[in-house]
Amino acid sequence: MDIVEVKYFDGQVTAFQPRSGYRAGTDAVLLAASLSGKAGTHFLELGAGSGAVSLMAAHHHPDCQFQGLENNQDMLALARKNTTAHHNIEVGEGSVTEVPQSWHLKFDQVFANPPYFDEKKAVRMSEEKAPSFVNTEMTSLADWISAMLITLKPRGTGTLIYRADKMEKVLVALAGKAGRLRILPVHSFRDEPAKRVIIQFRKGVKSESALLCPLVLHDRDRPEKFAKEASEIIAGIRKIKR
Repeated sequence: MDIVEVKYFDGQVTAFQPRSGYRAGTDAVLLAASLSGKAGTHFLELGAGSGAVSLMAAHHHPDCQFQGLENNQDMLALARKNTTAHHNIEVGEGSVTEVPQSWHLKFDQVFANPPYFDEKKAVRMSEEKAPSFVNTEMTSLADWISAMLITLKPRGTGTLIYRADKMEKVLVALAGKAGRLRILPVHSFRDEPAKRVIIQFRKGVKSESALLCPLVLHDRDRPEKFAKEASEIIAGIRKIKR
């Protein structure tokens, strides 16, 4: 695999990424910024890819432990290359449909950026990018959420970023199994519908849910730049409040 070094948080975090194909971008930064945990919190990332989200999350939470799970051999090797110098990050091999038994009910928090499409014909993209955006015939969004729930401790917290126009699939998969949902709409512009949502939930909890104030990435008068709050998140100097 031909790789290139990509810098995040104004160069404070670096990660080798595929030169062609999917690279961790804005969605990854937002997911990492939406996590919160006290010292010693044990996080799990499903579908770790190159390990970039865990690297950014560990930058925000240096006193926490991060475990990743990745089934693509090329991306697994890249994730291990990226995290080898980080004592609090480890990436293992496996699929969301075959999570190791020893990981069941183990983690305080689980996070994921699952594929946004179930069929490749639903979107045009290269063969290199498809595995990151399209579920295989053997997996579905429900499998990802099931893996999140089975690996979380009781009352543990799950966080995922997904398409806003398909968020009902997330809510259906969580119904009766989790509560205290916090749904953050992410808008490219304030006057457009949200394209992404970040959904956080608590396993086995029945307390009320909430729709949060939106995060707007760009202002119309400066569309080429990030808005103030978003730019501070992208720079790694601000986290997403809930």
